[in-house]
Amino acid sequence: MTIIAPAHISLANILRKTLKETICIDPNGVSISREDLLSHALFVSTKLPEGCYAINLCKNRYLFSVCYLAVILRNQITLLPPNQAKRVVTNLLTNYSDSYCISDEISTSLASCFSISYHMLKKTSHPFPLFDSTKTISISFTSGSTGEPKAIKKNWQEFQKAAELALSQLDLLDQNTTLVSTVPIQHMYGLETSLFWPLCSRLSIYNSRPFYPTDILNSLLSLAKPGILISTPTHLKTCIKIDTSWPKTQMIISSTAPLNSALAKEIEKKFITPVFELFGSTETLSFASRRSSQSINWTPYKNIHLEQNLDSFFISGGHLCSKIKSNDHFQLNDDGSFKLLGRSTDLIKIAGKRASLAELNQALTQIDGIDDGLFFQGKNGRLSVLIVSRLQKKKILQELKLFIDEVFLPKKIVQIDKLPRNETGKIIKTELDQLISSIN
Repeated sequence: MTIIAPAHISLANILRKTLKETICIDPNGVSISREDLLSHALFVSTKLPEGCYAINLCKNRYLFSVCYLAVILRNQITLLPPNQAKRVVTNLLTNYSDSYCISDEISTSLASCFSISYHMLKKTSHPFPLFDSTKTISISFTSGSTGEPKAIKKNWQEFQKAAELALSQLDLLDQNTTLVSTVPIQHMYGLETSLFWPLCSRLSIYNSRPFYPTDILNSLLSLAKPGILISTPTHLKTCIKIDTSWPKTQMIISSTAPLNSALAKEIEKKFITPVFELFGSTETLSFASRRSSQSINWTPYKNIHLEQNLDSFFISGGHLCSKIKSNDHFQLNDDGSFKLLGRSTDLIKIAGKRASLAELNQALTQIDGIDDGLFFQGKNGRLSVLIVSRLQKKKILQELKLFIDEVFLPKKIVQIDKLPRNETGKIIKTELDQLISSIN
């Protein structure tokens, strides 16, 4: 489905009703309006180096947003690496030869780096120019959780429509509240929720990078009224373990990995607020949601369609410019909702019975006393598990028997200190493969 919309748009015109409203709140209480954001972006665009690509490494959410828009105005493309490891960034600079970095770090050893800071931001009275909403504005790279990272191109129309669909589904289009996010803004989930959600609504973003539970707690406490927590299952599971009362929160939104029903209910009980999940990928952006404490089924955004062709599944409509083949397998329901069965590479068959590693992992991690863990299938076809837990192996097997068929019980249980996850909680496949090889 092709989105029919004017190619050249005025962002100032799109935001005309909310230009004076806050889009970003600093921890020191300073509020920044959408009008300020556009003015700062326009000014910074005149200072950027020549080039085709800008690798935006800014950790400050507002400075990232300013530079992201500034790069668009310079008719350049933002590159968003899966992480900021020096080798990853250096490879990008090599592979995209006409590129430079943007960083808000005081000192950096990277070559071709444009440094940005608050004292550089100045306002300009010039009007925000038109730009082509169908042109590629950023290239994101998949996390590598399923193999080598892939480059995914996106344009403004896709981001804007996806944001509007998500906000409409969650009833947030006209909500004047603040988002507190634990997700790096370079991550597609972080980019959608930290930049495009506020731009397409009356929401604002809290300009912090909370990581530990106490950081998240303090960020929520600093808000003038109940906010919305944007996070991941890994962060949320850690948060509910600390002995504290959490401030009133309007809702919690989670993504990057499915929440099992038991954990979702535990989070809702601890925070006394509903937890909603987003489903999507770097290729598709988010395209469905659910409240997993109440249903295992996902509800697609308006006009999003899933279809099956033999063993493959395709997603189309809504914000998507073309039909996209999914790496996941689904159970499609008559009402348009779907159940996630797992990735195509996760589906296993033993003794004539089928299961997915995703389902087995959920059964494993919902056992009380297991902090983290996953199943893997060895070269001989036998299932084993890696766990972060002090539970006895006999106890783990007893608990697993309550949730899964005996043919899928692990033949080996290996206790480790931690699993190789990135900062959003996704497994890094290359490191996992090395870990599995070392214990086999």
